[in-house]
Amino acid sequence: MDKLSQIVSQYILEVRFEDLGPTVIASAKRSTLDTIGAMLAGSSASGIDTVVDLAKGWGGAEEACVVGFGSRVPAPVAAWCNGAMARAREIDDCLDFLPVHPSASTVPALLALAEWKGSMSGRDFLTGLAVGQDLTIRMGLSLRRNGLQSGRNNMFRIFGSTAALAKAMGSEAEEVRNALGVAFSFAVGDGQSALDGALTLRLQQGIAAQGAVLSMLLASRGFTGAHDFLLGKFGYFRAFEPNPRVEYLTKDLGKSFYGDQISIKPYSACRAAHSAINLALRIRSEEHVDPRSITRVVVRTCPEVYRLVGSPRYAKIKPASPAVAQFSIQFGVAAAFIRGDFFLDELEPHVIRDEAILDLARRVYVKSEPSLRTDSVLGRTIMEVEFAGVPSVMKEILWPLGNPSHPIASRACEEKFRKCARYSVSSLETGRLNDLIAMISQLEDLSDVSAISPLLCSQGHGGGERRQ
Repeated sequence: MDKLSQIVSQYILEVRFEDLGPTVIASAKRSTLDTIGAMLAGSSASGIDTVVDLAKGWGGAEEACVVGFGSRVPAPVAAWCNGAMARAREIDDCLDFLPVHPSASTVPALLALAEWKGSMSGRDFLTGLAVGQDLTIRMGLSLRRNGLQSGRNNMFRIFGSTAALAKAMGSEAEEVRNALGVAFSFAVGDGQSALDGALTLRLQQGIAAQGAVLSMLLASRGFTGAHDFLLGKFGYFRAFEPNPRVEYLTKDLGKSFYGDQISIKPYSACRAAHSAINLALRIRSEEHVDPRSITRVVVRTCPEVYRLVGSPRYAKIKPASPAVAQFSIQFGVAAAFIRGDFFLDELEPHVIRDEAILDLARRVYVKSEPSLRTDSVLGRTIMEVEFAGVPSVMKEILWPLGNPSHPIASRACEEKFRKCARYSVSSLETGRLNDLIAMISQLEDLSDVSAISPLLCSQGHGGGERRQ
């Protein structure tokens, strides 16, 4: 076994709940609530009904629930559906220093395996999630070129999700090594789907969640995978990401966890657009802006953000779909100025066709400036708003709302969860939502995490009319 693969496998075996520390535990609980909220909202998103219809048609053992639909399907299939939901609305948690989504495949995989196992404790769940998030982030940091630059959309996420399950299951050494080796065969991810606004962007998280569950189940039955999965002759790094910065994988491994650096999204948009939306809302509030008085908005940002959410201009100023609108600074800024928010309501079909918003979007210009690059993938963002007959306003932002340096309060996280739940394909009454929030807030005391799932599988329909 290559040394790096061995170090990673040993880390998964040895880390304990007591090693995490209060900030990492709090972050893991916040990610759990936030991801479940994203799954609920995603249950009514475009394309999810197709995925779920296929899953229900296949039948099979009723091992785990499909969130919002009330159906029970085999655990890997539930993870597939729920992972796609988690990413479907562009509101799952993320990082600001890497284009990585650390929880969207890991939380659904853990929930599905918890139902299959029937005895996963809250401490095991949180330890697994913290390990999975940490490994995913470390893998991202170890690459010379991130997914926005290479187009290989975080193929490594499968290792983090599988590590989470291996830890939560209390796997033995050989099972851990085989699970990670099997997982290598499930490594997928393309960046073109993001540029094209394709539904496969959300499906990739479901594929990773499903692959992680399958990897763990196969390994638990003695199925073997490549032991030299990282630095073997044809291991992940040598085949796909040569010359890795392995120091990011090994430094303080098991002592320091990157999960406490995860950002929570307040807006239903690509994180790269959040800084501009944040600035628009700030200027709107602080300057008491009447959007009709705006003659021009100039947003200056780094080249990577510009390429992802600022161009091509013709597609961004009049988005063809909600998915395209979520990847448009022009539309996001215009909608934020006019409506005072950018969440799921701002992606309704009648809103993305609103002439007032589209007219303002045509007056939003995004400029690429290399000098605004920082250690963060988001870089710095500067916004200048020009008005008719009065001086312009200019503001700058480094970390948008939701970053650990600019955090969202716990109450706001709960409010976001409730907003997400309103979009579930099936309605969840207030009492059930309160129970979910309370259960996750005390997750470390829960003896069996599968107790969460019945609260997510309501049969009462209420949110389906919001399907995109």
